[in-house]
Amino acid sequence: MKKLLLFIYLLNIQSSFSQKLFWEITGKVIDEKQKPVEFANVFANNTSFRTTTDSNGSFKLQIPNTIPNIELVVSFVGFQGLRENITQQLGTEQNFTFSLKSIAIPEVTITAKQPKDFKRKWQLFQTALLGQSDFARECKILNPDVIRLQYDDNKNLFASAVEPFYVQNDALGYKITIQMSYFKCNGSESESIIDQFFEKLVPKDAEQEFIWNKNRKIAFKRSFRNFLVSLANNRLKKDKFEVFQTNFKEKTYTFNTFVYEEIIKKNIIPCKLSDFYFHDKRTDEHILFTNKQLLVFLMDREEENPIFSDYPYKNAMVILPHNTLTFSKGGWLIKPNGMILTGFWANEGLSVSLPADFIIE
Repeated sequence: MKKLLLFIYLLNIQSSFSQKLFWEITGKVIDEKQKPVEFANVFANNTSFRTTTDSNGSFKLQIPNTIPNIELVVSFVGFQGLRENITQQLGTEQNFTFSLKSIAIPEVTITAKQPKDFKRKWQLFQTALLGQSDFARECKILNPDVIRLQYDDNKNLFASAVEPFYVQNDALGYKITIQMSYFKCNGSESESIIDQFFEKLVPKDAEQEFIWNKNRKIAFKRSFRNFLVSLANNRLKKDKFEVFQTNFKEKTYTFNTFVYEEIIKKNIIPCKLSDFYFHDKRTDEHILFTNKQLLVFLMDREEENPIFSDYPYKNAMVILPHNTLTFSKGGWLIKPNGMILTGFWANEGLSVSLPADFIIE
């Protein structure tokens, strides 16, 4: 009897502990005729949190309490996907009903020959999507046949996908499911709207697991998210970031110069942390704010052909169209309000992408 009581007591503790660790989203997915949609994908965008609907169209998704809000994505082949921003409501059950609208899937014609310029289009798309990091060559698009590529009159390349496609990253040990709503690139810049879900691959042995963990730490260390974590924890210097504000009108520098010369010209402005970062202790929100561009140097990564001779390091521009970006201590975006990254962070691509819930163990 004592053992039974102890067992029940431990179960109650475990249940209580679990409730403190996660918040829950439940709901149902239906079609235009109010019929349940089975096997619909439901996931938190840019994370590894995913579930599918059952025969009644119902789903349940648990999110760690450390993540204050998510963009929930609901999708199923043949239907237009939905996105919903959901904020954590402690002590309140959150239940949603999502109605999917059917879309016509174009017929795919398979031909033996590819167009003459296909290889060039594909290389341009693949480089823009996967990036130019050391890990890019270990990434592979598993079902390229679902991707369509075409130029407009200005030689901008547009990409579309008739269904989700998958990228296997053998450098970081992830399979990424991608739903692409929009993709455009011109060879130097790219714009995209994609939803992505991360699934950990199973390592073949202990050595591969060690390599994956090592590469994940490298990818995180040089990421924009790590920059936000460094801001929130007041360790920019320790993590080898140096920040300037800039009055330069272009998104990136296209000529060789010196930082000290640009400071004299007032194109680059030395600044302190309080000039662009604020911690709201009342809400525990961390706020990046600026009406200027931020020029961020990664002081532990040297640039082969540096633009700034006295700062020969990788660098990136952070542009906030609405002058503010709100995030958590863990670097989780709470109120994105739009953001443009150029330079190093823009060129890294999916080859260094980690789920937003990634934590260095």
